[in-house]
Amino acid sequence: MKIDTQGNRAALAAEAGVNTAVADRIRDYLSRTGLSVPDFARRINYSKSALGFFLAGTYEKVGGTGRNIQRAAAEFMDAHPIGAPAFILGELYETANVRLIRETFRKLLPRPVAYMLYAPPGSQKTFVLEHEVQRLNREQLADEGGARAFYVYARQGIRPRDLVRRVSIALGCRAGNDIDPMLQSIRFDYRANRVLLAVDEAQHLSIECFETLRELLDQPPHFSLLLAGSHDLKKKFDEFSATLEQWNSRIIDKVRLPGLDRAEARAIVEREIGELLAGRPARQAEAVIEKLIAAATTRDAFENGRAYINVRTLTNALNQVRAEAQTATPQPVPETTEAVA
Repeated sequence: MKIDTQGNRAALAAEAGVNTAVADRIRDYLSRTGLSVPDFARRINYSKSALGFFLAGTYEKVGGTGRNIQRAAAEFMDAHPIGAPAFILGELYETANVRLIRETFRKLLPRPVAYMLYAPPGSQKTFVLEHEVQRLNREQLADEGGARAFYVYARQGIRPRDLVRRVSIALGCRAGNDIDPMLQSIRFDYRANRVLLAVDEAQHLSIECFETLRELLDQPPHFSLLLAGSHDLKKKFDEFSATLEQWNSRIIDKVRLPGLDRAEARAIVEREIGELLAGRPARQAEAVIEKLIAAATTRDAFENGRAYINVRTLTNALNQVRAEAQTATPQPVPETTEAVA
């Protein structure tokens, strides 16, 4: 069937203003979220070519009205607003790690400063950071000029431009291919806010990435920066102290997370599988708790083999115990821990 492009063009002329406004909104949305045209088209159930024609103002090649694609795009953008806080699954236990990270957040908010947090693998600093970012934003949501916190994950081998893109997308700012326009957008959008930016797995950052981040601290709007990572992060700052001299002079403190102690680990086990243990003799229940904690205890390769409890290993084991209890016929709980050691 041949498309009457001339007739469609005449019909579309009546809604040109609305189509242009929606197209502008889509382009802005794509820029701020990092979605590509094909990504967005798939999410609103249109082909990438149809969306491309709509954005280019040549929708007459598709149809005589843009009302349907307008509606689909608006409904999706309204349902997925820019910068909407993510819901973090899982319960946050009040451990020493949590209290220390929360206290560090408080120190970062009053003025633009930088802190470093480091810990061995399995300390679940990522989980805590995401929770604390969400908690702060929820508390400050009603205050338009209040403090804001954002979380960014630094993958292995990330480049400065890609890092700034991730920061821009996390903040809901326009993301592009050039660093300077992205930084300008960040400065403008957050000129009235105190912002705390938490960069996780920061040991992956190159010297160039660190120096690019430093501009957010040194230049308006003067973000506070929290660098979180493994022992490799502190080691990098120690080994390249001369190259990172400017950074070292700005980091207020380099804090090692204390990790989970036995009392905290025991409390988590009792909270998570207490009902499963309640029907067992006290001696048997105690043996299960000790076995789970022992299985989650490992050696820290960076600190002379210091033993610590790997939170991830412990919580994974507890999840496995619960899953097996739900699907298996009743049996002694200790036998369910063998597979999770």
